[in-house]
Amino acid sequence: MSVLTRDVLIKALENTYGQRGMVPGDIEELCDFILSFFGYEDYVLDNVLSAPERDVFYNLEEYGFLETHREEVNIVKGRSWRINQWVYNKENIYNASKPKNVPEAQGDIYEQIFKEIENNGA
Repeated sequence: MSVLTRDVLIKALENTYGQRGMVPGDIEELCDFILSFFGYEDYVLDNVLSAPERDVFYNLEEYGFLETHREEVNIVKGRSWRINQWVYNKENIYNASKPKNVPEAQGDIYEQIFKEIENNGA
């Protein structure tokens, strides 16, 4: 997949966080916050995050925007070193950025029922 753009990420955040009440200015700040860690890469090392930043990443993981990956590397004398990473889930982000199909309003259901009763009774 291609590089994740700001426009795509903002649209995905609007369609998820915006639907839950986050205002557009905060959505843009969240987008810039995310991009400041990732840049042009698809992953971020977990150890560069502070605890509050990590909390935001956990929240993004709940919405399916990020995933965690763990890798173990053998170093000197057989010891292993764990590397924890955060990775974009681009498929979910691109899906969330697409416009949602909103069904057309079908009018007042009670009005339709009463019209049917009138037509059948007449």
